[in-house]
Amino acid sequence: DFEKIVSDIAPETGLRVEEIKELGERERSDVPILMAEDSALLNKLISDSLREAGYVNLIDCVNGQEAWDFIEKAAAEGNIRDKVRCVITDIEMPIMDGHRLTKLIKSTDSTKDLPVVIFSSLVNEEMRRKGEQLGANAQLSKPEIGNLVRIIDDLVAKF
Repeated sequence: DFEKIVSDIAPETGLRVEEIKELGERERSDVPILMAEDSALLNKLISDSLREAGYVNLIDCVNGQEAWDFIEKAAAEGNIRDKVRCVITDIEMPIMDGHRLTKLIKSTDSTKDLPVVIFSSLVNEEMRRKGEQLGANAQLSKPEIGNLVRIIDDLVAKF
């Protein structure tokens, strides 16, 4: 996939997993994090990094629609905070992209406070503006895995 090709060609743009170890150990195991990522390689890298940081309650979705279905069901059951405390989404995915997912989350009363982090190789100025307009809590380019953990720590503490 695209991310694998980019990291093969330019390793400096790849995820910097060693940054995770610098963050130190903290108790995060009970915090459910939903990830919407269609790349199997990146899904594994992000999952491994989050587990290394102590987040072990991970929900994997391969596209925005699968993520939205999970979130909607949790909200309907009235326990969204118990089921999902933060969403990490790629932008480009099949069926439903990350921007549409963010818009649905932020425009629905029962889910609007759920933190959303856009974590994509496509985060440029135009995409950043769009993410802000949709209500994303944070946006990072994919090499920033250490920052991703810091931001999740901050967002789940507030939600």
